[in-house]
Formats: sequence, structure tokens, C-alpha cells
Amino acid sequence: MIDAFRRWFSRTQVRLEPRNISGREIAFAEGYSLLELERAGFSEEQAIAAGLTIDRTRTSALGSNVLQLETLRRVRGLD
Repeated sequence: MIDAFRRWFSRTQVRLEPRNISGREIAFAEGYSLLELERAGFSEEQAIAAGLTIDRTRTSALGSNVLQLETLRRVRGLD
């Protein structure tokens, strides 16, 4: 049973791909915006320590990016 859990957790790796909305299209962004980090509960120092890229020019927050960051916090145990 434990092996089944390990296989399941190995398939559910967190994919970190920040996205940005440009008009009607969603494109890959340079990094996460400060607003996304704030909504996910990350400080700027924590994000840098976790190796996340920060795009200080973006002011928007995409919900899927916030969910990715929240999942990252849970998986890595960052509190």
C-alpha cells in the first residue's frame, strides 16, 4: 500500500510555469508577479529562497499561478 502512495506522489509533481494573460491569449510569463506571491502567502524573500523568478513589471495575478504557488507551499512545507 505504501508503494502505491509513493507512485501516486511521484506522478503529482508541482510544475512551475508562470503564465500571463495578453489580450485573449495566455502566454508564458517571465516570472510570478508580487501580487501572486502575496495571494499565495509567499514573501519576496521566501520566493527567492525557493528559487522562484519574480517579474516585478507585472501587476496582474492569474488564479492558476496562485494555485501553483499554494501547491508548492504545501509540497515543500513552506510556512
